[in-house]
Amino acid sequence: MFALDPSSTQHPAADQLTDPAPIPALAPAPAAPRLVARAGQLSQPTAPIAPEASNEDVHRLFSEQPLLETLAVVADDRPQGLINRQRFMEQYARPFARDVFGRRSCLVFTDTAPMVVAAGLPIDQLVQQALASGSRVLKDGFITVEEGRYAGIGTGHALMAAMSDIEADKTRQLMASIDYASLIQRSHLVESDRVLASQLADHGLLWEPRDVVGGDAYFFRATPQGLLGCMFDCTGHGVPGAFMTLIALSFLEQAVAPAGIGTSAGTGTGATIDPGALLGQMNRYIKRVLQQRSRDVQPAWGAPAAPADGLPAEKSSSDGLDAALFLQSPCGTQLRFASARLDLLVAPPGVQEAAQVQIHAGDKLGIGYATTPDDAAWSTQELEVAPGSLLMVATDGVIDQLGGPRQIAHGRKRLARFLHEQHDRPAAQACAEFRQAFAQWQGTQRRRDDVSLLVWRNQALQP
Repeated sequence: MFALDPSSTQHPAADQLTDPAPIPALAPAPAAPRLVARAGQLSQPTAPIAPEASNEDVHRLFSEQPLLETLAVVADDRPQGLINRQRFMEQYARPFARDVFGRRSCLVFTDTAPMVVAAGLPIDQLVQQALASGSRVLKDGFITVEEGRYAGIGTGHALMAAMSDIEADKTRQLMASIDYASLIQRSHLVESDRVLASQLADHGLLWEPRDVVGGDAYFFRATPQGLLGCMFDCTGHGVPGAFMTLIALSFLEQAVAPAGIGTSAGTGTGATIDPGALLGQMNRYIKRVLQQRSRDVQPAWGAPAAPADGLPAEKSSSDGLDAALFLQSPCGTQLRFASARLDLLVAPPGVQEAAQVQIHAGDKLGIGYATTPDDAAWSTQELEVAPGSLLMVATDGVIDQLGGPRQIAHGRKRLARFLHEQHDRPAAQACAEFRQAFAQWQGTQRRRDDVSLLVWRNQALQP
């Protein structure tokens, strides 16, 4: 339906240095830690003891080498078992143990069934075997072999350290990917920031993802008929929510192109922009992109009916978004507003009490969900807004946040009271005040969702 024209970024080759002048030395970047990949990397070639050795020989070795925690018993280069220092010393210190067992074979106090692994065993398989054996490996360690011959001993401490390093490296890679995803998401909002700043002299915008990236986003474009704005809240937060915002932003970018502005009668720059019709187009676009279709009614015999288009029925997932979309006229007094489950609050000039703040509720149907019909329609409200009114749209992250003395949801009424208190202040100042008040409201409670809020004065748009 739509065609994208992605821009490309070229990276020219670095220039070769030809100037012999000395160049200030830079501190080398820290090298990435060398991660353990095989069991042999955790193994130390500790000298073993023969099965013929006595327990008195073992006691002497442990006494002479206080750092020796485990001793391997090896015969003909084949491992026979492990002797744990702590366990041996406790048993050997019992009354008469030295007299009874001193000259006997060390196999008396040997674990003859230790964990023995090949030196080339991948570390993830080593971890699985260690976990399957219980805590014994963490205490006694394990033996590594090369072609069946004794190679060394790996300690439980070394295994835990390797596991910790691997998890830390995975976390670093994950966070680096998420940070880069944040740059991509924010790049899609740069043009909207520019348009909003150039069109609305008095506005404030709060956008705070719960995580590094989030499922809230916004979109603003100047059109011949006024400022088109959209605040939306996608299912989920974090990376899944961010993916959903890119789908919605992609639709809006294409929908407001010169040849594709959403209208009630079709497309084209000469027709009236209809926010409700635009939400309907977004619904069909998202359902098609995500292949989310409602299940057809099953026949009487229980066999599922095939969809009319022959494509699979509804997937197990159902993703979509809530959105508030408006078109403010150049003079600022007319506002076309359509919404899926987000409200528009309007505080007229000189409003005397919070009850006079107007709340224009959105339609109760979400956009793009599998349960939302393909032909679902959203109504467009034609509003006459008094010049100098203060308007606000907030996502559910504001409404549903728990906080306050009673640890309850923030709610719409509290938002209306705030807008009444701030109605005669600049929108940017009101937005900053809300940020502080909302942080105080949240207190020690965990942030439940992404938070977005737009406050603006409906003055005439800037040329």
